[in-house]
Amino acid sequence: MQIYNKRQFLAEHIFYLGTILYMAYYFLYISFYWYIEKDPLQQLPIQRLFYAGMICFLVKIILTKYQWKEVIVGIAGAVVMYVCWKSSGGIDYPANYLILFAMKDVNLKKTMKAAFCSAFMALCYGFTWFLVNAPDKLTTVKDYGRGIVETRFKFCTWHANTIHLMILILILCFLYAYYKKCKWWVFLALFHFNYEFFVLTKSRTSFYCGAAAIIAFAVLRYFRDIFKSWIMMLLFQIGNAAGIFLSIYYGLYADVTSPNFMRLDAFITGRLSVARQCYLDSGIPLFGSNIGGKVCGYGIYMQANDGYVTELGIVRTLLEYGPIVFVILCAALFAAIWILHKKGYYGAMILLEVGFVACAVEAYFPAAYNLKAFVLGLAFYQFFQIFQKEKKKTRRELKDEAAV
Repeated sequence: MQIYNKRQFLAEHIFYLGTILYMAYYFLYISFYWYIEKDPLQQLPIQRLFYAGMICFLVKIILTKYQWKEVIVGIAGAVVMYVCWKSSGGIDYPANYLILFAMKDVNLKKTMKAAFCSAFMALCYGFTWFLVNAPDKLTTVKDYGRGIVETRFKFCTWHANTIHLMILILILCFLYAYYKKCKWWVFLALFHFNYEFFVLTKSRTSFYCGAAAIIAFAVLRYFRDIFKSWIMMLLFQIGNAAGIFLSIYYGLYADVTSPNFMRLDAFITGRLSVARQCYLDSGIPLFGSNIGGKVCGYGIYMQANDGYVTELGIVRTLLEYGPIVFVILCAALFAAIWILHKKGYYGAMILLEVGFVACAVEAYFPAAYNLKAFVLGLAFYQFFQIFQKEKKKTRRELKDEAAV
């Protein structure tokens, strides 16, 4: 293997190591939740994986050469994230911002391969440990807000939705990394696997998102020209705008006695009512808050989780991190879709869109391990290249683009 730039080669592989540690932390922590819940001190060894991953991303940033424009934007964003972290205690978006800034000169396809392998091994380990030590806790029988008592498989996690979200991540990583090599029967097998898991977990959000991702990547595999149309990009943008508007309007401002509100609230199992209560309790501080002490996380939050938090990821972002971060995230989303379409990164478009839709409904998914940071990082540095003078591309850059 020919190495074109030793410093860049080292920095890139340190980033991949950070990705492996970052994904392993979340998947191991969630997989061992039943065990950690009984003894919180047991989370400390796993928690070190997160800090080690963040150190890897910092080292990658130090080894990378940045333009002065990128440095200015990076510092400004870091200041905002630091203030929001001190105000709310939420660490997910600051950590994601670190990943985004470290994404320069990183191959997203290789990153998704690293994320897939790390997450898959961590989840398998968690499954094995759980089946050996707590096989009687595979399911939970209760009313999940749909008016009936259900038996849902949660396996090694705290909720059936959580385990299916983790499966969704594996599907997304696999598809982005390998969809060009997949035959038609692979997409069919993935769709069947996603459906069979839905039968066990009854998690509608993850099933619909997974099904949409599989169909979209299959279309991209066999009918790529469809994604080249500006109409496809426009449909993505309209969907994003509608999702943001509906989440904020119904979550914060709509009349709770209106038939539309009640029907939608019932369909998404009371998420709108909880979002409204969180809004009434905490308001919308400029740099966010811990939502009345109810911010929940995966072992690395400053405040303890002593209550219930909204499961609408868009609303939670606004309440937890404030309007500044919320506007930046929304603007970044719209800009990223445009940039990725313009540059021909259609697989990354799908990855970002599915992650955003899942984030809109699931509180477990606002920022942690949902892959948006990696895709936004790719779009961030592609944005700066759009306005640069055209220059001859290196063999490595041409190879990376061919792999998209």
